[in-house]
Amino acid sequence: MEKKISIYAVGDLILDEPGPMEPYFELCKGELQKADVMIGHVEVPHTDRYLPSCIDIQAPPSKPEHLEVLSKLGFDIATVAGNHLYDCGPYGVVDTVEKLQSLGIRTAGGGADLYKARKPAVIEKEGVRIGVLSFNAAGPKLGWATSIKPGASYIDVETSYQPVMDMPHSPCRIYSYMTPDGERILREEIKKYKKECDILIAAFHKGQAGKGPNPGWLCSYEVPMAHAAVDAGADIVIGHHHHMLKGIEFYKGKPIFHGLGNFVTVTYAMTPGYNETDEMKAYMERRVREGRGRASYDPPYYPWGPETRLTMIASFSAGKDGIVDVGFIPCKINDRGCVEVYDRDNGGEEILKFVQNLTNDMDFNTGFTWSEDGKSVLVYPV
Repeated sequence: MEKKISIYAVGDLILDEPGPMEPYFELCKGELQKADVMIGHVEVPHTDRYLPSCIDIQAPPSKPEHLEVLSKLGFDIATVAGNHLYDCGPYGVVDTVEKLQSLGIRTAGGGADLYKARKPAVIEKEGVRIGVLSFNAAGPKLGWATSIKPGASYIDVETSYQPVMDMPHSPCRIYSYMTPDGERILREEIKKYKKECDILIAAFHKGQAGKGPNPGWLCSYEVPMAHAAVDAGADIVIGHHHHMLKGIEFYKGKPIFHGLGNFVTVTYAMTPGYNETDEMKAYMERRVREGRGRASYDPPYYPWGPETRLTMIASFSAGKDGIVDVGFIPCKINDRGCVEVYDRDNGGEEILKFVQNLTNDMDFNTGFTWSEDGKSVLVYPV
């Protein structure tokens, strides 16, 4: 009988708050450690060598030792291709990747040059070979790796602004799309590395956080990019960067989790008294004008809204011949910023209904049902 393994994946990990990280995982630790393969996205640089190098919201350096909790919990793979990877310059990229690797955690999406950044993280469990490719599709270009520069693996995305009416200063429709070279690189990378794996996972840092006509809204390039990954051979597609959950779809029978949301994401980057750069002050003033808070957060060090506290652990059962089962374990970030696991009889219905609504917002034909024991949600194409 063919051996099946379990693969878990979570979204953004920002391990930046000044205190120890272990308490934030205490209530989900038991569930995470059930996985044969555990994947998470490390969002910010972890370095003691600070060379500010961003054109966006500055992520200050996080302590390298804060990554050690991931090793203790059994994380096997960390994706790192994101918009903040280069915020502390080349040292931040190299130090983050090297620290993770020194802990026995394989990395994908970042490195000392583009060749290293594009290589997948590969692990074999019970004879099943799992590969993960990580791409930054959210910018900025400053953070991209080159043949001689550290940075992130990337997919080039362009944006077009089209006036709604033929009048001066008319509002615009916004269209975003992969460039031809971006799509070519995506397809080539997936086809090349699929040959080395039984199960290949494509992870994208993509989209926009908290914008759009409805909570489930996705930028116009997100669905085509995920579909292109499947067309090229990806067995699973996962996304993050939105800082909240997004809908789940199936394309050609392959699962696409468009946004895994926040997991443990505690940061002092936007807390007064810690990050007092002129750029951050201007950004915080803009947040106030837009009605997005005055830097007083509940939970502490958690600068996102209440809907972002609903989250999940994506779960997959797989063998050498492909994916068998797809689902998720409902979770919620509590008032202390800790991730708690929920089930059908203890608050999980709220999270399930939220994910169903996000999925319906995008007209994805996806079905949901509780597992027999009520501990997880099964997801399937309809």
